[in-house]
Amino acid sequence: MMLRSKKEDFAMANPIVPFFKPTQHEPNRFILAFSDDLVLLLPDLTFPSEEDLARFQEPTHRFDIAKNDRQTFSLYLWDGALEVNAPFEKRQLRSILPLVGDDLLEPLIRAKQLVHWLQDNRFCGRCGAPFSYFATMSSLKCTACGQLSFPKLSPACIVLITRGDEILLARSYHYANSMYSLIAGFVEAGESAEACVVREVKEEVGLEIEDLEYFGTQPWPFPHSFMIGFFARYKSGEIIIQEEELEDAKWFTKKTLPDLPYSTSIAYQMIQTWLQKH
Repeated sequence: MMLRSKKEDFAMANPIVPFFKPTQHEPNRFILAFSDDLVLLLPDLTFPSEEDLARFQEPTHRFDIAKNDRQTFSLYLWDGALEVNAPFEKRQLRSILPLVGDDLLEPLIRAKQLVHWLQDNRFCGRCGAPFSYFATMSSLKCTACGQLSFPKLSPACIVLITRGDEILLARSYHYANSMYSLIAGFVEAGESAEACVVREVKEEVGLEIEDLEYFGTQPWPFPHSFMIGFFARYKSGEIIIQEEELEDAKWFTKKTLPDLPYSTSIAYQMIQTWLQKH
């Protein structure tokens, strides 16, 4: 079953236009409701409407966060454990990503990243006073010292490495089932994305790479990553995994591929691009 809007004619025009402001009266509002970091859904995997949510107390946060040519997307967030009874259910976003269509992927990712930002910035890290909404900068602002807080993004690089007709895939300890994915890691302060790719590959699997080629980017809300994708060619070395990071790493051909990441992920898109060319 595909996650969808309750409106049968819902179709998203890409890309969305992101913004951040308290909710306004919008006749075509699509609500993304969260209890802490869990998504609120109805049993048929539709998102609840304003009327559905009226049974709950006022959300802790209620912001309009994006729009397309048909409607506005709104984030409703309840801090703390909201007591939910049938017909509602709470779901981890990661668990429903395989069901998310292209029409909802971008707004859901944005909503989840804003959830983390709002929950992590209730109080100023400089003086400890509460944060409040600041319209001028579409941000949060400390009520005492004026410190601003903007949504956090953590740049991370991900790389598909080829060796002839093979690609390198690795398995992390936290991956579900028998899934393998691409080598990835966060960019350090003062480091370029290209240098990050080379360093992460060397650290995690002990290999040297060359001929980096940019692929594309994707925001990834676990919790606030911004993925930067590259292709690269194997240069030298034998696989020596960083055991505190990886469970396994292997070379795979087109015919021996293992279980792959979610189709909504940049890793899957990169693997599919390689498959189409081979």
